[in-house]
Amino acid sequence: MNIIQLHERVRFWLDIAGSARFDPFDIDNAINAGMNDIVDQKYQGNRPMTQGDSFQRSQKLRDELSSIVKEVSINTTFIVPSPVLVPIELFPADFLHLVAIKCVSSFRDHNCWPLSYDRLNEIQNNPYRRPRQVPFAKVYYIESSTGIRLYHSLSTPPNAATLSYISKPIQWKYGIDYTSSKSFVIGNVVIANSDVVVYNGSNYLRGDEITIVTGVLNITSGTVNFDYVNSNINLPLHEEIARKAAINALISIKEFDKSKALIEHFI
Repeated sequence: MNIIQLHERVRFWLDIAGSARFDPFDIDNAINAGMNDIVDQKYQGNRPMTQGDSFQRSQKLRDELSSIVKEVSINTTFIVPSPVLVPIELFPADFLHLVAIKCVSSFRDHNCWPLSYDRLNEIQNNPYRRPRQVPFAKVYYIESSTGIRLYHSLSTPPNAATLSYISKPIQWKYGIDYTSSKSFVIGNVVIANSDVVVYNGSNYLRGDEITIVTGVLNITSGTVNFDYVNSNINLPLHEEIARKAAINALISIKEFDKSKALIEHFI
């Protein structure tokens, strides 16, 4: 969905609940809050907690949030002999959650396994689970306030790490509505925001995207939205976001009974 289609979907669910109308700014806030909650919930529900489920859960996260999963390579800071620190100061600005990490030692990649501080001593004292080099390298990581610490027994400490991470999704923004008095620029993409928009001899319905072409810089009739922002979140999550946004909007005006009824409707 684009921003107009998503707003219409939110309003549909609000109408189901018999709610008052909300202005676009309030709906934007409800949509973005709902989207951010959904991303966090999916991460918390699927994040790798142990060695056994690390890569299976990582793959599920990649599938559900593929459009906002990115990779970055970061140089490490040595702490002799171990751990090695991947400093948080070098994390990308859009970093939100870690999905998986590989470290690089002597030009070889090594998968890293999640670990918690309460299990650190247990792991290091266990000959079968502690960091090792044979029969294959076993490297653990712990997330901390200063970055990611890599616990290893590699002869050459890791000098870089590749992070797969969930990035902060682009936030939705409702643009400005314009009529036929507005002249656009060739290549601008506007969204029909009235029942019918006439442009360049064709009719467009609400939510249709229209690309401005040479020689026709104005719509003929109707209303279009421009200077909007669509998110990069996966399309299959848009309906879930619309439902969550409707609930958020109702809660924001203390319509708790209606929000509860809508939640029960979705179950």
